[in-house]
Amino acid sequence: MAKQKGGRVGQAVPRNRLWIAAVAAAVIVLAVIVWAAVQYGLPAPAAAENLMAELSSYQGAIRTVGREEYNFFSDYVKKNLPAAGSGEAQEQLTRDYINKVNAKFSLGNHLGVCSPFEFAAMELRMEQENTIRGAKADSGETVYGVTGFTLETYFRYLESTLEEDILNYLVEYADQDMLEQARVYYDAHRSSFEQLVSITYELEENGEATTETLSSAGMRTLEKGDETLAEFLYNAQPGETLDYQSPDGAPRHAALVDAVYEIPGFDDAVSAAVHAWLNVEVMDALYETVAENAPVAFDFDF
Repeated sequence: MAKQKGGRVGQAVPRNRLWIAAVAAAVIVLAVIVWAAVQYGLPAPAAAENLMAELSSYQGAIRTVGREEYNFFSDYVKKNLPAAGSGEAQEQLTRDYINKVNAKFSLGNHLGVCSPFEFAAMELRMEQENTIRGAKADSGETVYGVTGFTLETYFRYLESTLEEDILNYLVEYADQDMLEQARVYYDAHRSSFEQLVSITYELEENGEATTETLSSAGMRTLEKGDETLAEFLYNAQPGETLDYQSPDGAPRHAALVDAVYEIPGFDDAVSAAVHAWLNVEVMDALYETVAENAPVAFDFDF
């Protein structure tokens, strides 16, 4: 049989070429991950040793703020921050507030819980949300909260939701240093972690009296069906009474018999302790630091 002439089939590739190809592939994969994180807000890898230090050094992209956005926040600051003052003081407070808002959304995007803040996009999303809520209300569906937002109330809703999402992320990924600091906070504020175990109350309606004991989960269910009674039971002292009308208009007489509370140990309250410590002692300073690392730019003169 004649042998085929020409180049050798299955010729080995030099090892140095394989090494170069492997390195190139790794670089490409890393570049794609970084690009995706920037474009879509995927969570950046957190520092294994100290998450808070990593976030404090985070430097987001510098965003440009236009006059329309500035005017919105100027009005917002005047309405919601009583100490805003006027003139240059008010302008400085507005700039500081915009920087803080930008820091929150930048940090949230870095953690993968939101998109970067864009004023025009917020307006569009509000209009879409109002359309959805209006359609639900018109069709008789239950709409939780308002049936329509103003730009101010929609921003407040976005901001508060984002703050809670960031807190929940940090609680979930708390490192050892954070847990230790949360433990110090817990030990200094144990009473603030008191939790409801059960509530016992008497209820008289149509001449019939009943006694019922509800757990904390049962109380949350009661809030949805009889908010007036639930609020009374949460705030009353044993022996206090309430005369009111049921949701369907029937007269009722309620009396709180007993309320049992307990303070859980740190291991059972660790998530609540980290959340409280972050909220009270950490987040404001963290937002200020992130804002200083990448302040916004204004495309107009003051």
